[in-house]
Order: sequence, then structure tokens, then C-alpha cells
Amino acid sequence: MARKVLGYIELVWTCDSCGTKNPGAIRSCTSCGAPQPVDVKFDRVDPATFNFIKDEALIRMAKAGPDKHCPYCGTRNTADAQICVECGGDLTVGATSRPTGVLNEGELSPIPEPVVPMNVPSERKPLPKWAIIVMALVLISCCVFGAMYFSRMNQTDQLDATVSQVYWQRQVVVEAYQMVRSGDWEANIPNNAQTYDCQLRYRYNSDVAKANSEEVCGTPYTIDTGTGVGEVVQDCYYKVYENYCSYDTMQWVVVNTLAEDGYGTNAIWPSTSLGMDQRYGNSTERYTITFSTASENFDYTTTDYNLFQQAVPGSDWVIEVNGFGDITAIDPE
Repeated sequence: MARKVLGYIELVWTCDSCGTKNPGAIRSCTSCGAPQPVDVKFDRVDPATFNFIKDEALIRMAKAGPDKHCPYCGTRNTADAQICVECGGDLTVGATSRPTGVLNEGELSPIPEPVVPMNVPSERKPLPKWAIIVMALVLISCCVFGAMYFSRMNQTDQLDATVSQVYWQRQVVVEAYQMVRSGDWEANIPNNAQTYDCQLRYRYNSDVAKANSEEVCGTPYTIDTGTGVGEVVQDCYYKVYENYCSYDTMQWVVVNTLAEDGYGTNAIWPSTSLGMDQRYGNSTERYTITFSTASENFDYTTTDYNLFQQAVPGSDWVIEVNGFGDITAIDPE
């Protein structure tokens, strides 16, 4: 985020002795002559407006850095002074610089670090107390039920079972090479694509100006430079817009899904006559074995065709069943 300097304004300070408001650059009260106190507080002349000054000397003074106080007599001196203007003391050792910061009704706060927002922020209201309590109760409940769930998952029994039925399902997709319309940022579009209908859209924020960017600035505020002169600044960033385009490319696209299913251990793959610019794509297979025990039936699903072929109806197996009634392992006797 860029910090822009809009200009400089002269601040004022109030004399502790007589209450007179004096220009910030004046080191003694214009009414009673009392010196400016070491812990002087500056403020704006008019909090509602910025009356920018043109005095180059005052502007140079503000840019030079905060004034420093003589360690011997306390007199305020400019940042580049080597000898105190009042007592002639050496300012290169022991002199203290005036504090600087954001000026707000006479009080100083640290100057914020400019941060570029990642995107347009949305205001989030804090959650009410009842919502936090409900969320805490839900979290506790989830932990309790989670512990119960894993306990039952890990509780298993081995049972003697017989294969009573086997069922298989197989699918194959057919793809065609054809024109596909898509949309993306212009810089991401493939070189072989036909591009059209490009429009500028907001994409990201930047701390520097870029092509097709829009400057967004915050509310101006005053920084006490420690010299009696305020620097009026505002923090700005740039919303960058880039072309978002529609484009056409040739791609393999799913145009059909072929399926076969049946009972028994001899499964077959579906097939068809492929047209021009067509091919077979991904395939899936799913095999279900039904086991019967003395008291109930259990279904076991796998994608292992070799294992499925061993499950001949009537064959005996040992199955492992968890607390939810799901088979976790099978082994032929």
C-alpha cells in the first residue's frame, strides 16, 4: 500500500502559563513569552479542514525529522542542529527527539504499516455469546460421538460365512475430440485457443499503479512530524483489472457412458463401435459379494477382480465384522 503525502499543515500548541494557542513552529508563547514545554502536545487548528501551508522553510523543517530538546536547558532545536540555539550546548550527545505519530485530538498513536488488502474485505460481525456457547456444545458432542464411533469401528468379530451371491458392475466412458468453450484470464489462455469477447474485470490489489488499475484511498489523517508541522497523508492501493475472455479449444469430452452388470464371477466390459474422433476413456469396476452366516447376511464391496473371482457361490470364508456391521476383512477358508 502506498502512503501519499497530500500536504503540510501548521499545528498549534497551548501555553501552560496563559492558555494562549501558538503556531507549532513558534518556540515561545506569543502572549506571555513562556517557553514551549518539553512535553508539549500539538493539535490541529481546525479538525474539520486541512489548511495546507506554502511556506517552503516550514515544509523543509517537517521533512528533516522531529525536533530535539537540549539535554542542558530543554530548549527545542531543529533536527539538523548541532549546538543549542539557547545555551550553546552540544546536541550531538544526550539530545532527545520529540515523539512522532498519528495525531488524534492532541494524542499520538503509532503510525500504521501500510497493508494492501488481499481482496475487497467483507465486514464480519462478532458472533453473539449464545452462538459461541452452542458451537462449544456442538464441538463437545462431536468429540464424544467421535470417540464412540472409533470405539465401535475398532471392535471386530470373526465369523464363519458362506458366499451366497456375487454381483458385478462395470462402466466405460466414451470421449469425443471436439470444440469446447471456456473462460479464463487472458494471460492463462492456451496459445492455440481462439479468443474472443474479452472484458476488463477486477482481479487483485497492488501497492503500485499498473495498467488498467484504479486508485483507492482511505481517509486522510495527520502525522505529527515532531516539528510543529503536520504531514497530511492517506493510504492508497490500486485495484487492478485484467481481461477475462471466452475462448475455444479442442478437447476430449465425455459423450457417453457404457455400463454392464450381472451375477456370477465372470464379468465383461461394455463395448460399442467408436465414431470418428472418439476413444474409450476412464473405466470403473465394482464387485459385491454377499456372505451369509447362521444369523444374517453381509455385503462386501471391492474393486479387486482377482479376489472377486475367488468368491464362488457356496465357498466358505472367514469374515471380520466391526461394531457397525461392516465387513473390514475377508479370507477364504
